[in-house]
Amino acid sequence: MANFLVFGLPILIGIIFVWYLLRMRQKRKSKNVKEEPSTRQERAVWAWAKILSSSQGALNTFRMARVEMELEVHMPGSPAYPAKVTWLVEQDSLAAIQAGKEISLKVDPLGPQHVYPNGTWAKSLE
Repeated sequence: MANFLVFGLPILIGIIFVWYLLRMRQKRKSKNVKEEPSTRQERAVWAWAKILSSSQGALNTFRMARVEMELEVHMPGSPAYPAKVTWLVEQDSLAAIQAGKEISLKVDPLGPQHVYPNGTWAKSLE
């Protein structure tokens, strides 16, 4: 028993100390890592929204307009909530982005403020 106290206990305490330091370092790293928009988009799930207001800018050389919208987002399993988004929308789809209309979109369930268009007709500026 005395041999264990002399040799084993200091080794065991050292192993626990190193494990604790590594765990704290990992926690600190995970807090500092910012998620990429592509990660959020891949994680996003289907939802729909009613457009409360919409304002668009001029068309650019790619025939896309910058559109700012206020939405009432409806995600399955959660209550509706307001969101503001800014997207680049194709010229042919501008008529579908008017106040009072409903659109299909995708929402990150871990960050509901991250709202993306569900289709190729628009691109998020996030």
